[in-house]
Amino acid sequence: MENLLNQGLSLLFIVLGAYSILGVLFFKLWVHQKNAKLPVERKKLLRLAAQTLNDQVNDKIFDVVGYIFLAVLIITLPFALKGIAEMFASGELNYFLISIIFLGLTYTARKLWLESDKLIKLKLGRDAELAVASELIELQSHGYQVFHDIQADGFNIDHLVIGSNGVFAIETKGRHKRIKDDINYKVRFENNFLAFPSWNESKPIDQTERQAQWVYKWLSEATGYSTQITPILCFPGWFVELKQRPPFPIVSHKQLSKAILSMRQNQLDETIQKAICYQVVQRCLNSSKA
Repeated sequence: MENLLNQGLSLLFIVLGAYSILGVLFFKLWVHQKNAKLPVERKKLLRLAAQTLNDQVNDKIFDVVGYIFLAVLIITLPFALKGIAEMFASGELNYFLISIIFLGLTYTARKLWLESDKLIKLKLGRDAELAVASELIELQSHGYQVFHDIQADGFNIDHLVIGSNGVFAIETKGRHKRIKDDINYKVRFENNFLAFPSWNESKPIDQTERQAQWVYKWLSEATGYSTQITPILCFPGWFVELKQRPPFPIVSHKQLSKAILSMRQNQLDETIQKAICYQVVQRCLNSSKA
């Protein structure tokens, strides 16, 4: 009976240790879902190339990782049970090993919390860029060339649109909608700041301008044409209210295509468009080979 009790305590010790880490992950996700939600619903976006396969690949990755974790557990569980049961039976707890386990679990829980936060932000950024990409598909029917994720010098240009009325460098910013803000999901541009319901920021404006300047310098050197680049800042899923004239268009993803089609400041002939597209394609090809 005592041996059975020791084995039960050993199993409980192992299960609590393993599930405490999973508990951290689920608690992090629960806290996030309670306080914020995605600005766009991915299921409502236009389908992109290989999207079904991409979703299936992501699901299979989780399955594979789960089976690896299960295999490790199956291999180590008998030895762990035996060792912990013997420790309980002897009545002498190995405080050194218990301290190592506690510190290891604490470190793992902390790293999991931080990495989960990064994963949530990456998912937000990915869904925001997919929302913009799905809206830009409409421009292709108007003769525009659309490129995504152009690799620059230590950063990337989210989207680059080339048409008869200019070149547009689009910076996409995903921002969660906080539940406490109720339905007031509006961002105002005023006093040179982006005013969200619960916070203000200005860095995206500076970043969008810097990246457009980089595109201008790159294409000017590559093509020999000094073509003006129009920066655009996009916040998918947010209603954008302009309280002052912005330095460049600041829009929601639903306003993006209409905003680009309405611009008439620049006019590019077909020769310049082809020269620009050629350089963009070459950069994309070189980046994929690197």
